[in-house]
Amino acid sequence: MTATLAKLSATALVVLMVSWLLGGCASLRTSLEAPRISLVNVVQQPTEGMETAFVLDLRLINPNDVPINLKGIDCRLEINDSTIASGVSNEAAELPSLGTIIYPVTVYASASDFIILMVRMMAAGNRSPEDFELKYSLRGRLFLADGMPGLNRLTFKSEGDLLKLIQPPESSPNR
Repeated sequence: MTATLAKLSATALVVLMVSWLLGGCASLRTSLEAPRISLVNVVQQPTEGMETAFVLDLRLINPNDVPINLKGIDCRLEINDSTIASGVSNEAAELPSLGTIIYPVTVYASASDFIILMVRMMAAGNRSPEDFELKYSLRGRLFLADGMPGLNRLTFKSEGDLLKLIQPPESSPNR
């Protein structure tokens, strides 16, 4: 009876320690704020067949006071609510605490996705050129090098205007 009680106590102790460790890891994980991500550049790569590749340069800003070790990224680019391109990267990087990096991701777009976008834009073509918009939405997941598999992901969403990326800023009349 004493041996059974000892085994039961040891098992209970192990279960208690494991749940304490998992609870501690989970509480640490929830305190990590997702980085802010913005699109800073789009570079077209050589075209092959009906597919085009682009390198998206993403600015990642870490609002946390601890560095974030990245294992990779999965992202999707939408323009005017049409999915245009998607891609992944397994490039490891360290996002410094309260710091920023530029992280390149290659995404792939099919010609059919561009055709759908052009048809939608032509259907809305009764607007004046001043009203023309190329709104983008960048969505995805950052994969963290640290943490438990399945829990080591941070989702993100970034929105903006592609025309502001393409057009140079207006010069000041005082220059």
